[in-house]
Amino acid sequence: MGKLDGKTAVVTGGSSGIGRSTAILLAAEGAAVAIGGRKQSALDEVAGVITSSGGRALAQAMDVRDERQVAKLVDSAAGEFGGLNIMVNNAGVSFPGGITDGNVEEWREMLETNVLALLIGCREAARVMKETGGGDIVNISSVAARATGASGQVYSATKHAVNAISDGLRQEVHDAGIRVTVVMPGGTLTNFGRTMPQEVLSNAARALGIDPEAEGVRHGEYLPAEGVERILREQPGVFLAAQDIANAVLYAVTQPPSVQVDEVLVRPSIGLSLGG
Repeated sequence: MGKLDGKTAVVTGGSSGIGRSTAILLAAEGAAVAIGGRKQSALDEVAGVITSSGGRALAQAMDVRDERQVAKLVDSAAGEFGGLNIMVNNAGVSFPGGITDGNVEEWREMLETNVLALLIGCREAARVMKETGGGDIVNISSVAARATGASGQVYSATKHAVNAISDGLRQEVHDAGIRVTVVMPGGTLTNFGRTMPQEVLSNAARALGIDPEAEGVRHGEYLPAEGVERILREQPGVFLAAQDIANAVLYAVTQPPSVQVDEVLVRPSIGLSLGG
């Protein structure tokens, strides 16, 4: 018997990284899971993993910045599986760089994806949860919300916003039986690197012991799973695995009704000493 038997979850950004691991873990604990993301083929692969293990899943290629598409995913999940108990707003994007050399289109994409899309996801989840007796909204933030450096300031600002939005929403929906949790990952080996320029991405891969050409590390594409697994195995404690963040999400949503988990901050053990 799973911890989430009979429950329904929606996970955005569910085609890779943290979203993929979270969707699979929630399904393994008995939840029916609806996943949204950019690539239908990648979403279908995740759904296939879930259904091949006896779980229930639906996959919808979408743009999380489009409120109609978000509403469709939420309503499809509630309609097919019966209600909505868990909403994981995970979709996000990060571009490197500072402000003086910044690109307005990249800033706009971060603000629209990390903030506006999350707001839409919160609103649509709350709409359904209010009708069905409550639930859990989990917003994936970042340790970047706690500190801002000489670069990456706009990304940090978006994650500051996620935390502020979550704090306010928690108070707004408390009486409806809806809990709101922020999960803040430290350095996690996911596919955020796809937004890096090829030269930066290649140099980072070499620093981690990966031959970018041989392993297929390319701008705009998913990191090769074999390379990710090898880094995590050979350099433990330097990075978190996506599974570590999925575990934090599961922890938050399986607490008894008397417990509200406001924030979960997760860092790699060695990365902590490095400020990660």
